[in-house]
Amino acid sequence: MQNNKSNIVVVIGAQWGDEGKGKVTDYFAARADFIVRFQGGNNAGHTIILDEKTIKLHLIPSGVLHEQCKLVIGNGVVVDPRVLMKEIKMLKEEGLSTNLLISDRAHLIMPYHVDIDYHLTNYQNELAAGSTRSGIAPVYADKLYRHGLRITDILNKDLFRNRLKKSFDFNQSLVEGVFKESFKHSFEEIFDEFYNYGQELSPYIGNVTEVLSAAMKENKQIMFEGAQGACLDVDHGLYPYTTSSNTIAGQVEAGAGIGINNTKKIVGIAKAYLTYVGRGPFPTEIKGDLEDKIRDVGQEYGTTTGRARRVGWIDLVQLKYANQLNNFSEVILTKIDVLSGLKEVKLCTGYLINGRPASGVPSDIESFKNIEPIYETLPGWSSLPEHIETIDQCPEELKDFIAKIEEVSETKVSLISYGPDRNQTFKL
Repeated sequence: MQNNKSNIVVVIGAQWGDEGKGKVTDYFAARADFIVRFQGGNNAGHTIILDEKTIKLHLIPSGVLHEQCKLVIGNGVVVDPRVLMKEIKMLKEEGLSTNLLISDRAHLIMPYHVDIDYHLTNYQNELAAGSTRSGIAPVYADKLYRHGLRITDILNKDLFRNRLKKSFDFNQSLVEGVFKESFKHSFEEIFDEFYNYGQELSPYIGNVTEVLSAAMKENKQIMFEGAQGACLDVDHGLYPYTTSSNTIAGQVEAGAGIGINNTKKIVGIAKAYLTYVGRGPFPTEIKGDLEDKIRDVGQEYGTTTGRARRVGWIDLVQLKYANQLNNFSEVILTKIDVLSGLKEVKLCTGYLINGRPASGVPSDIESFKNIEPIYETLPGWSSLPEHIETIDQCPEELKDFIAKIEEVSETKVSLISYGPDRNQTFKL
């Protein structure tokens, strides 16, 4: 395949999620022909602001404002048809794009997967990872058990009945035998409901590999959209306080079903501060009035659950680790406006573990719990101009803040977002 490196962009959250990926993805989508989700499910949420209207999506990629974009759900995504149908309906009512392609190899979230997610959270207790209880972990487990159900299965009535029986029986035995809970689902009702989804969704279902392969040969602009932050990766994040899929750029090829090799530009998204959802350790967490202020100004409440997010100072050790995992071409810094008005801002530049300097992010949870962050404190900036076109219009304190992020995390900041509006961005 003949490819131009600039034609392939991968957008990855560089922290624990909620970095502002939806807005940044929409920024790149203006020039893209394809936008591809490659992992996760409706446990992710992204918000787009359009003419004072808020568009919240969980499964469909962010390029709904751009008619030229083909919106692709790759095989690495797990799909709840109930959620997907609601999103399609909402987009049609708003007059937005439903130019959608769903991989026939993507796995289905079934109603019993959602139940198991609830039971699993209770069963794991303190090891529960702050699940959205959307059925994500159970369906990924079924996928690896090899009795999962794929989109292609609900297109064939006889095949679907046979495959559903295996999955249904196994999960019923799990609920009743392991969790000692009642199983409240009817085989026939699920069969009818999901077969009908197959009929409704069939115009959108296809071979993503074939489509993207042809697009690459034609040098089309393709953007791959990560759904969760890199530091929630099931292999490389703070296990077990992670999501259930691989969230780093290396998952693109597997989760979209297309080889892109060295042809991609990888863009990391990082907030000017940190947020975290769940029970895991959070070394740079802020407590008290300042936490409340940042949360309220930044509207740090989950798109999927509405839960209040925990708030902390930016962790540059973590950001450097995310860069090592993804090899970012550049980083986009979001929500710098939220920190405006603070007398001082802190950046975590290193870790002490049990009083000793640590090299990088530890793999074991006990060490992570014992992290003492090393902070560098910088003067804050009082306010930002209403409209910014260049960094020269920004306070010197903000310039110093950005420079410190680049220095410690070994990244290059290329774009700044200073508000929720699509136009509140400027290039460095």
